[in-house]
Amino acid sequence: MSQTKPHLVLVHSFPTNSVLLHGLEEFMADFFTVHFIDLPGFHKDSPALKDPITLRKFSDYFDKKISELNVKEYIVGGVSFGFLVVNNAKLDHRCKAVLAMEPFVNNQCLNIPYLKQKKYQTLSAVLKLAYSMGLENKIWESNWFNNYLQKESDYRKDRADLIIKHFNPHTFFSVLGIVINYKKTPVFHNLPYFLVGNFADKTINFDRVAEIFIKNLQELHIASEPIDHYPKDLTKSYFKTRIPAEHIERMLSCIKGLD
Repeated sequence: MSQTKPHLVLVHSFPTNSVLLHGLEEFMADFFTVHFIDLPGFHKDSPALKDPITLRKFSDYFDKKISELNVKEYIVGGVSFGFLVVNNAKLDHRCKAVLAMEPFVNNQCLNIPYLKQKKYQTLSAVLKLAYSMGLENKIWESNWFNNYLQKESDYRKDRADLIIKHFNPHTFFSVLGIVINYKKTPVFHNLPYFLVGNFADKTINFDRVAEIFIKNLQELHIASEPIDHYPKDLTKSYFKTRIPAEHIERMLSCIKGLD
């Protein structure tokens, strides 16, 4: 690739956005020209998709945003659920590689206990009913849900408040349902993949994810980094301490070798 800084088109995890992951964007900007894509309904300035909300619609939206980029070459990156969106996108001939950060592949790769998954499946179904009854916004804006979100996620109140402020409630609950119920095995692009994760991840079974990647890809680069799946600290400093610069430089060398 010819640019001094390769173009990275980055998609956030669930439930985050460019506001919550600004520290990651700042960290990656030391190495890439970052184009951060907020998915519809994840940010107050990115209107929600029309119902039904599906993975296919998110991936099509991502392809549309890429088509608007006036760049000759780029790589795509997805964090957790963002990887699922990126990997299911069509992408175009300008894409040179895929960066998978703590990727969500399917619900078989979740470290969430079975009973907890069932609880989330039930919650998703109940909230679909609430949506049909026009009660979803009331639940979303209630103190009860804010407290529940803090308890389940172990987030501070200010982060829970940001989620409540930015997220479209129907998008939030719909994506929760997609994640908990998604069973498909990924179909990979014929591109080099860079897999970054933590074998001690408490949310994603990274051993299983790596096994799937290794089985299905001809060109794969794996970096094990001590990243928390839902870090309490989302500053640039946090990511600098967890992902050594030399690891990024090594990845950049591989990317530049794709010319």
